[in-house]
Amino acid sequence: MSTLILLLLGGCGVPATPVDLIESPAPEISLQNGNVSHDLMKLLPHKAQILSPKQEKQRNDISYGDLDGDGIEEAVIVYEEKNETGKLLKAALFRQHQEQWHKISEVEGFGYGLDYAGILDINHDGRSELALGWSLGEAGSGLDVYGWREDGLRLLSKKVYQGKTELNLK
Repeated sequence: MSTLILLLLGGCGVPATPVDLIESPAPEISLQNGNVSHDLMKLLPHKAQILSPKQEKQRNDISYGDLDGDGIEEAVIVYEEKNETGKLLKAALFRQHQEQWHKISEVEGFGYGLDYAGILDINHDGRSELALGWSLGEAGSGLDVYGWREDGLRLLSKKVYQGKTELNLK
């Protein structure tokens, strides 16, 4: 009895049971992006699962590039969100203003997962576009290309492809 009182008064608590230590897994975050990843993760819906592109060798969770042409890179995160009817695939675009990240646009995806995500000048017009390749299972993959237009992302083209995307992957 006196040992228990000493333990409690000494600041040592009763050890947690294994059930108390079990937590649901957190989505994987790229360690190379450090605090940026953490700041962006806080802006996603609760229990969102980040999707890593299957085609990229480094499998980065966040794509960076200047979509709006202001010389400052935006960030894109593709994630899966579960709701009462199933799961939704989404891509969120973030901009940093006064050292704080803000979601400025969001688009819905389709299919079963993320095949490719990248920000690059696809049509060689001097402005970057967002390319999102969605896994469609046996049907192949679908590529959505978005451009920045005044107040958000706008779909520029949509096509189906097999294998790797025909884009100049970075």
